[in-house]
Amino acid sequence: KENVVNEEAMLDQQNIGVSWSFNKEQSYAVNGEIRYVKNDFIGQAFSPVGFQMLEGLQPGTNFTWNLLFQKNISSFLDLNISYSGRDSETARTIHTGSVQLKAYF
Repeated sequence: KENVVNEEAMLDQQNIGVSWSFNKEQSYAVNGEIRYVKNDFIGQAFSPVGFQMLEGLQPGTNFTWNLLFQKNISSFLDLNISYSGRDSETARTIHTGSVQLKAYF
């Protein structure tokens, strides 16, 4: 990626990942993903342009991961539990999670 408007910024990004999915008939599903991202960035990383180009990650080595668990509790009730995280060499590890209960009526 390259930005030549106002502040000049360039990003060379290398990205590799693995994702997987497991489904048990009408009972539950588990999905996951792990990614390695290497960002060679020239410019201001903490500017709006830098944040957009880096997709919220940091210059250097980054790891991201996601895990989603979905369960049908009954014919009108679903449960979703998600967890994601990211780690870089210059910032602390960030963990994010959520729980969602859906009722159909």
